[in-house]
Amino acid sequence: MPDKSKKFHEFSLKSILFKGRNDWYFCYLKTERIAHVLAVLASRSDPAPLKDMLRTAQSLPGEIARMAAGEFDVPVALAEVFALLSALRLAGTQGLLHAENVTVLLKEYEIVAERLVAGSHPSPFISSDDFMVQELQPEPLPLPSRLSDNQSRDSIKDNIKDTARQTNNKGQTQRMSVILDYIRTHKGASIKEIASVIKDCSEKTVQRELNELISQGLVRRIGERRWSTYELA
Repeated sequence: MPDKSKKFHEFSLKSILFKGRNDWYFCYLKTERIAHVLAVLASRSDPAPLKDMLRTAQSLPGEIARMAAGEFDVPVALAEVFALLSALRLAGTQGLLHAENVTVLLKEYEIVAERLVAGSHPSPFISSDDFMVQELQPEPLPLPSRLSDNQSRDSIKDNIKDTARQTNNKGQTQRMSVILDYIRTHKGASIKEIASVIKDCSEKTVQRELNELISQGLVRRIGERRWSTYELA
């Protein structure tokens, strides 16, 4: 939650609309953000088949606000969420949206459904953490299964840190080798997932190493920007 928005969020949670309904305010913010993401994704493909789904996604935040005002009951908004879940799965089957994007968006709408139901029981206990809306991103995957059970996470990080800048006869850094090993065992890995193993560098550094591996023809990128995933070429 940006600092510049904190004051308004605090006002909203104390207002007659959302007072004691922090779950519903969370849903309002979450659905608004998902609608923006869907609008961007739709603009990159044929928008016609996605038109109805996008219209529903864009109207949902307003419906949640009106639900909080008592204009209609929770099942009405919940039905819209389930309609979007079905539409997303169909869009994935038809190839209108990338499978990875569909998976992430489905999970986000499932969270909305759960919080809508939870918000049916208002709570007077509210904190700013209750309405934090996280960025849409895949869950981090576990460490590669090829690592032995007795090899601790700390020892892995220390080894990577000590050898990250060494190069082999193929012009690859040790960090690149670790990235390749991870992608080999985790097809469709994201930058965040790869960086969860290489803790001594930023995601930008991981991106730079991936770009080099792509230029070497060893790795290929699927998708764009933060929705990108990587697999062996």
